[in-house]
Amino acid sequence: MKYGLPYKGSKNAIAKWVLDQLPSADVFVDLFAGGCAVTHAALLNGRYRRVICNDINDAPKLFTDAIHGKYRNEKRWISRDEFHKLKDTDPYVRLCWSFANNGKNYLYGKNKEGYKRAYHYAAVFGDFTGLRQYYPDMPDLNGRLEIRRWIMDWAKRNGRIRGHHAYDERLQSLERLQSLESLERLQSLQSLERLQSDYQQVEIPDNSVVYCDIPYYGTDCGSYGGFDHERFWDWAERQKNIYISEYWMPEDRFVPIAAKSKMILSTSDGASRKAVEKIFIPINNTHHANTIF
Repeated sequence: MKYGLPYKGSKNAIAKWVLDQLPSADVFVDLFAGGCAVTHAALLNGRYRRVICNDINDAPKLFTDAIHGKYRNEKRWISRDEFHKLKDTDPYVRLCWSFANNGKNYLYGKNKEGYKRAYHYAAVFGDFTGLRQYYPDMPDLNGRLEIRRWIMDWAKRNGRIRGHHAYDERLQSLERLQSLESLERLQSLQSLERLQSDYQQVEIPDNSVVYCDIPYYGTDCGSYGGFDHERFWDWAERQKNIYISEYWMPEDRFVPIAAKSKMILSTSDGASRKAVEKIFIPINNTHHANTIF
């Protein structure tokens, strides 16, 4: 199952596990929704009468727009220049055409941009003119998967399989974005409310479960422009029924109730390493949890 948007730091891989650790309630509040993976899982779960997704940026708008079919016919190739012109006004361009969804840097390096454009035009528009500059004997093929398969076979025949990338990450992201339209049939979608606000400005309804996927302590806070963890800890201790995803929190103030190992990609060397995702609650609210990890 693919939950939410393709998004840096997405909880896609553990969204169902996260919900399994949380109690039922009238309202589910995904306070730092990001790519809305946990919101998506909550809509499918059916345990909550109402779902609120909030983030300080507009990724949740991209999520709800996709559900309502805005990107059904999206086929554009966005060049580097177009990206910088449009990123501040078009959330699709900013998030789906930026490196690691950071909203700042263009998705492809200058040395790959021409090849990726040729691949896009072949896969999306059936125009093989550009791609045949790289593969003169390429026949007309039907769609991304056939093209990718042919290129990988070519790479094997020519001893280029190691380091030869014939995969368009952006097209995969678009397919995932378009697949969200299937959620429009959900009856629970009527209960979805989207907000774009600082977390302290969100009014928490009675009988809510509040889930916070905050920027990890000690890491780049990305689109949040710097995140004040002390401010958040002080606020979180005053909340009821709040659950926080983190690797670490001050042990004199918060306690983990669940933990799950996962593999993460290191940005420094490109290697994968194991990390332990934990769900914390304030120590003064431990009576809200069924079990303590």
